[in-house]
Amino acid sequence: MATKEKVKTDDEELSVQAPDLSYDLLEEEDSEEFESVEAPALADEDEDRSFLPVTKKKGRESSSSPRIAQRRKKLDKGGGGGAGLEGGGSDVSLHEDIAHLTTDEDHFRNEDGLRSDMLISLGGPNQSIGASLLSTMTVGEKPKLPDADPETAELARRARMNSTSKDEREFEDEDVHSSSWINHHKHIFIVSTSGKPIYSRYGKEEQLVSLFGIMQALVSFVADDKDVLRCISAQNLKIVFLQKPLVVFVAVSRSKLSENQLKLQLSYAYYQIISVLTYTQIKQIFERSPGFDLRYLLQGSEKFIDNILNITDSDPCYLLNGIRCLSMSPSLRQTITSTILQYRAKEVLFALLIAEDRLITFIKPKDHNLHPIDIHLIFNLVMASTSFKSAESWTPICLPKFNDSGFLHAYVSYLPENSPACLLLFSTDKEKFFELQQCKERIVDKLSKLGLLEQISNSVDTSDYNIDHLQAPEIRHFLYRSRKSYSITSPTMPHLYSSEEDRLRLFDYFMTMNQRLHSHAWATKILYHIGSKEALLGWRTSNFDLYVVFDPLISKAQAILLGNKLIRWINKEEDRLIITSTPTF
Repeated sequence: MATKEKVKTDDEELSVQAPDLSYDLLEEEDSEEFESVEAPALADEDEDRSFLPVTKKKGRESSSSPRIAQRRKKLDKGGGGGAGLEGGGSDVSLHEDIAHLTTDEDHFRNEDGLRSDMLISLGGPNQSIGASLLSTMTVGEKPKLPDADPETAELARRARMNSTSKDEREFEDEDVHSSSWINHHKHIFIVSTSGKPIYSRYGKEEQLVSLFGIMQALVSFVADDKDVLRCISAQNLKIVFLQKPLVVFVAVSRSKLSENQLKLQLSYAYYQIISVLTYTQIKQIFERSPGFDLRYLLQGSEKFIDNILNITDSDPCYLLNGIRCLSMSPSLRQTITSTILQYRAKEVLFALLIAEDRLITFIKPKDHNLHPIDIHLIFNLVMASTSFKSAESWTPICLPKFNDSGFLHAYVSYLPENSPACLLLFSTDKEKFFELQQCKERIVDKLSKLGLLEQISNSVDTSDYNIDHLQAPEIRHFLYRSRKSYSITSPTMPHLYSSEEDRLRLFDYFMTMNQRLHSHAWATKILYHIGSKEALLGWRTSNFDLYVVFDPLISKAQAILLGNKLIRWINKEEDRLIITSTPTF
């Protein structure tokens, strides 16, 4: 007999019909992978900012339309490639609020429910790929920053170059004709609309000139029909195009990330470039000289692009649009925040205290905010730099979701006593270094008098936590994201996931469940999956997103009960685990 389980949260109560365990295992026993789904990701109506990239598809033609068939024929020149389409319904069956996921490894499925060995996704005639890719979180109008002058852009470039080690990039000299180069699970390329190579994640761009030319030709071929090339899918390979003004970003991936998630990863590469040059500078450069080699201006910044791409391949926070917080005592966090607010100089626009890729505290003006992407770029600036720990620094940085036309100027300094915490103070005035230096000294003096410097270091060292005291051995791992503060927390990864292969499998599961939970096409709140190595529960509400990893033999009813127990614990510990609100001045 089926049993009824009540799932309660602060904002809603879900009634879930849990069928017999034998039914779940019968349906999912061989399912180790999720089927690729390319539905647009939409946030709840009560959330005013999108959770994942959204691509409008007004007036989109069917994949079997004569025009697209003719275009495929032109590309293929009559050759093979299996472009025939098969009909088919959805492989996802809903049991009230719970969706069972099955797998189909032999085909990709497009948004219309059609399957094929090769799919070419195009935008509509009036569609711009980047138009609705990511919504801004800025409150109020963007502040007017000084126009990005070439001198400041050159200073930003040299600051990036000098802040990293002089060693060569890890895969810079890899032979592009070798099997190791071909077998990388994901390649990232950046090319100008005139066909000039800008960046390759692996190998040297000079050896890939013909490949870059093919990419640009594909984009131009589709643009001739007043359309936009978005994605090419063939067997287990997915080629995603993100077109920005004057620059094209291309991902060639064998991963299970969706088209939207790959576009978001490409967006991080784009925003990393903007953080050094600003959009205004790039536009002016290409307007004056369309064939300009942008690699000169990016010299020294390649490692920052490499680093943020590596992070987005392994850290779910970046593609989930969330900020990982350092878990610490609420009273300690509050005292640190109050001290920064009290001794903040009037020239400070934003102030952040971070420990590597974890946020300790953040203060801002009442009428402005920072998007998670901007904060991730700040994390990447600190983590990819090797010089910041040895000396205080003053560096220009463009935060593109805040304002992509000008620079903020960041005072970067680690706290004394070999603290792992780094203080960043941002100003709009490039002449205010000494004022921000004095501000930092006042803050550090106060923290030292209160005995907080040692407590901060201890908190960083002991911030990792586990959930053994929950007395729920069936729970292996979880990831929680507050939809109000965009904060993310998760415990240490258990030993069962010590290998890179196991961690990447879990990463793929999180990404696929996120795509399904926030897909307008599926519109489900709870998603349950049983694989051969673990069971997973995805839960979406208006207040949070929760992803839980269980022992594979757990029943659905048990998973729901333990998910409810986990949420009660998180609510109790929320002030310690995440930042629930951002102080303002």
